[in-house]
Amino acid sequence: MLKKRNVLLFGAGAVIDWGAPKTHELTNLVRNGGFYTKDGKTRITEFIYKKLIATQYYEEKDINVETIINVIEELIVYYASHGLQKKVSALMKPFFSSNFEDKIMNFSVIGGEAKQFNKLHIPGKDDEWAIMNHGQETPQQFFLQQLLAHLLTDITIEIEHYAYHTASKSNVITESKEQINGIFQKWINRINGNGILRMYTLNYDRNFKIILEKSEPKFEIFEGFDCGDTVGYNEQLKPRARRILEDQQSHIHYNLHGSVFWRVRALNQYQLELPEFHLACGAYLEQNTSEFPTFQSEKGKTVFLTNFITGYQKTQRAIFSPFRQMQAAFDRDCIFCDKLVIVGYSFGDEHINSSIRTALQENENLKIEIIDPSFKKDNFDLLVMLKIFAASDKMYSGFPQNLSENVHSFLGGLVIVHAKTFRQYMQDSLQLAKYRYHNNRT
Repeated sequence: MLKKRNVLLFGAGAVIDWGAPKTHELTNLVRNGGFYTKDGKTRITEFIYKKLIATQYYEEKDINVETIINVIEELIVYYASHGLQKKVSALMKPFFSSNFEDKIMNFSVIGGEAKQFNKLHIPGKDDEWAIMNHGQETPQQFFLQQLLAHLLTDITIEIEHYAYHTASKSNVITESKEQINGIFQKWINRINGNGILRMYTLNYDRNFKIILEKSEPKFEIFEGFDCGDTVGYNEQLKPRARRILEDQQSHIHYNLHGSVFWRVRALNQYQLELPEFHLACGAYLEQNTSEFPTFQSEKGKTVFLTNFITGYQKTQRAIFSPFRQMQAAFDRDCIFCDKLVIVGYSFGDEHINSSIRTALQENENLKIEIIDPSFKKDNFDLLVMLKIFAASDKMYSGFPQNLSENVHSFLGGLVIVHAKTFRQYMQDSLQLAKYRYHNNRT
């Protein structure tokens, strides 16, 4: 590992300048999508939202798209049973009963009897297109899985608007995005030089790989699957788990939480219930699935596997390949890298935070840059200090310093925070490099 290693972690804020939806926009999308409760007027998602607020434990700012989806995921766990011979239900079910089942479960079993190979009548959906329950799911679980599939499809369509990319059409390489793509290319070339570029994203797109694969000079970037910037129309590529673990010398771009361009199959090549993930050409619409891949990641906790992970069950879902190998690669890269750049990440995922904390403890040469325009708002800086910086033995090496209006130093200069948008940060960085180059020549 003689070459300089630069690790980049991209959160939701990193792709806003490329047209990605903001968190509050996705929250509104989910609140206004999916199925209705039995009153025929209120969306189930809106019902969940209002019930959370009514508890007085949650404020409106605390509830977002992931919160609502997580409630649905936990309800799936509660109502699920799993197993071919002996059905294993949720461990919590014998101890609790649902308060709102009569309001939420707005369906009936077509034919009137819950048995193998049944379909559900869901108000607003055409029975002719109802999908078949192949025998694993309880009716309530099957209903909730269809609800979640519809919501994830709505999110997928929003992501396609800025991230769709095939050989014949691209929403990534466009005339309108030429400037921002050029800024990103120049910034990457400046910070990486001849080093090894290790990019990790918590978003569900392939944008940064595509931009660099199409740039001059061209980057060759491995994303866990063997492909260039496009995938063939009929291809479904298997992940290269061994290479993800072994290859430490390639430029990479890994989707730690999956991608809308991945597909998850409920059955493997032998038609056994061992779900597999693949990379495909276009985005996968969950509501078009004919089977729902489920698995008990823990005994009594049946999860519905989707091509991208949202909600708060990320750790339970990330035990599958290639999530598991990509997370291991991120752990290793954080410990051995020279620089870690974190863009637009809210520090809300504990499995990601753990990797960063370990790096602060184990990597004495590590330098960290954080780019987030909201870092000094709503005590976000205090949250990051308690969650992340407290792991460093330099926690008390000095008070935080304001290097300029929007640039701040923590842990004695070990961490530099830029309270700016990603675009503004890249432009300032390039301008500073240009200024230094000009001064050195003169």
